[in-house]
Amino acid sequence: MSIEKTKKDAESTIEKGTDRAKQQFDSSMVEPVRAYGSLTTDYYEKLFSTQFDAVRAFADTSLAQSRSWLEVRDSESFQQVVEEQQHSIREMGERLKADTDKISSLSQEYLKETQQLAMGSMQTGQKQLEENMQKGQQQLKENFQKGQDQVNDGMQKAKSSEADKVKK
Repeated sequence: MSIEKTKKDAESTIEKGTDRAKQQFDSSMVEPVRAYGSLTTDYYEKLFSTQFDAVRAFADTSLAQSRSWLEVRDSESFQQVVEEQQHSIREMGERLKADTDKISSLSQEYLKETQQLAMGSMQTGQKQLEENMQKGQQQLKENFQKGQDQVNDGMQKAKSSEADKVKK
């Protein structure tokens, strides 16, 4: 009967350990990877959107400037196109500066959030390690105590059996 109890205890311990390992794997690996993937996807979505908007604005301005050159008929229209082109160049320079600032800000935010994720993962890992060490020590103590109890029970049974043999 004690062998069956020991076997059930071992199966229960293994099952609990497996469940705990799965939970720890999820919290230490799956969740951080998912969070990092989401963060990275959001970052690249914003980055590409900013870049595509800049390229689109540059293409639209360039095409408009090309069309305006087709409208030149005299010195006055030539002067007007040159002024529009200078104005467009200033606007594109300002747009480029704003886009550069936006990309820089996105990158800094991404870096900050990535560092926070890494720190959170490290803290979770450290906490799990400490918990595992404590549980391992507790389990070792419990197993040692069970072993001592089994030895004591065995010795008492042996003494009882020996005493029965002596009486006979």
